[in-house]
Amino acid sequence: MAEEKSKRDLILDAAAVVFAKHGFHNAKMEEIAGEAGVGKGTLYEYFSSKQQLFQELFVNGVEKFINQINTETAKCPGAISKLRKIALLHCHHMINSRDLTRVTMDGHGQLNSDFRRWICEVQAQKTKLIKQIIEEGIASGEFRPDLDSQAAAMAFSGAMASIFHIAIFNDKMDEASLAKQVEEIADVIFKGMQKM
Repeated sequence: MAEEKSKRDLILDAAAVVFAKHGFHNAKMEEIAGEAGVGKGTLYEYFSSKQQLFQELFVNGVEKFINQINTETAKCPGAISKLRKIALLHCHHMINSRDLTRVTMDGHGQLNSDFRRWICEVQAQKTKLIKQIIEEGIASGEFRPDLDSQAAAMAFSGAMASIFHIAIFNDKMDEASLAKQVEEIADVIFKGMQKM
């Protein structure tokens, strides 16, 4: 079973390389198989189509990102440090998945309705997690007691989304520069959430 998982991961890694290089439409399953060091038949044992492979690659990346958020925020003392950690992880994820994110945007028409629904559910889970952290901050006195946790969670999520295009389409934007911008945006939001 471990060998099967290993081979699947090898294929996903190869797909990331090929999709990033050629985009969704021009990527060939033969090239992905070659990059993974497996036969084309083996590739189809794991993934029935290029669309399924593309979606699985996206799911795999997002699940790793969500797991990282859960693991890292559990180590943070207090709501502000947790939200700051989420912002920095978001920044790191965007820079490191820049090429694949572009491919995802290019191949958006290839995503089926179930997959689009899943993306919406993941976004809702992230907003729910942020809302819970904000509620912890209200309870601990880090944030003001009259703060609307849902509105604050949406504002925080929206601020992170606002830098999405800068991170994805500006190749000159490195992680350190983006992290500085993220920190400044987070500070503005935190000032609005804290007691006067």
